[in-house]
Amino acid sequence: MLSDDELEGFRRDRYFARSWALLTRDRGWVKPVLLMTVSLLVPIVGALGVLGYALEWARLTAWNVNAAPKQRGVDVGACIKSGWRGFVVMLVWGIVSGVVIALAEALPLIGALVSLIWVFASFVYAVVMMVASLRATIYQKIGAGLRVRTIWQMVRHDPMGLLRVTGLMLAGGAVMGIATTLVGMVCLASAVPHLVWFMSYVYEFGSVLSGDMGVLLVLQLIASLLSSLGPALVVLLLVDFFLATVLTLLGHTAVGLWMRQFDVPSWGRDEDPLPTPVSDPRDQGGAQEMPQLASSSVPADQDAEKNDDPQGSPAHPGTADDGPVIDESR
Repeated sequence: MLSDDELEGFRRDRYFARSWALLTRDRGWVKPVLLMTVSLLVPIVGALGVLGYALEWARLTAWNVNAAPKQRGVDVGACIKSGWRGFVVMLVWGIVSGVVIALAEALPLIGALVSLIWVFASFVYAVVMMVASLRATIYQKIGAGLRVRTIWQMVRHDPMGLLRVTGLMLAGGAVMGIATTLVGMVCLASAVPHLVWFMSYVYEFGSVLSGDMGVLLVLQLIASLLSSLGPALVVLLLVDFFLATVLTLLGHTAVGLWMRQFDVPSWGRDEDPLPTPVSDPRDQGGAQEMPQLASSSVPADQDAEKNDDPQGSPAHPGTADDGPVIDESR
């Protein structure tokens, strides 16, 4: 059990523990997770809604708000909109990386090496795309997630933190794979009697079966398998969706915790340089600030003017009681 102090501000480690503590912070936390699990059965829209919900909650986290996922009064339309925005950002990053890697793999001599490196680098790159989509959610516009230079500055500043988040995602994926395998084996066990009966019947009467009878027998086997496996497959699908929902929530809020070091409340316009990042308060010497990431700095008078102008600035997250979907009105 983590203390409230361990959830405050930026800390460079324990991303899973802190994400889990935020997820389970309120009683009844499993209710919205179950609701999102069922919503994934709705094609396209359901997935966009779940992604948007996770991004909006991570947006609160990045703003240093220690809030659990909202359980009532969720703006579904806003979730779908945020999910679409995040999907577009990740799609663009995915297409660009796919083209670059394809061209690199076509080069002689180094093509095979590039393929091997990409097998491992792609996991980290997936987390970088989550950073880009969360930045787009903070600013409420797609272009903010496509500003490569700024995102690269963030990644370069703390690559080890992103590796920790990547490890969280890989561990969660492994747990999901093991659980799916175990549930799948239990589900397939219900099909064994039907397969044994079919093989025994073919062994006994296969030599005298006509072609039409063979087809009918196969159709009967398929129908019996579907009737026995149908409920089991639904259970398997729901288990997968449940675990995927939990992993999506944990992964995105871990990125939000990682992004706290860049002082999100001080962000100005999308094109402005990043503010001076904060350091882990546990670091020796009590240093709370690190060198400026950007090559140029913003004068104090310009910074004050920038904060007075809401255009292009990140949308304010409201309060913790507002939940993960934030009122976009200023």
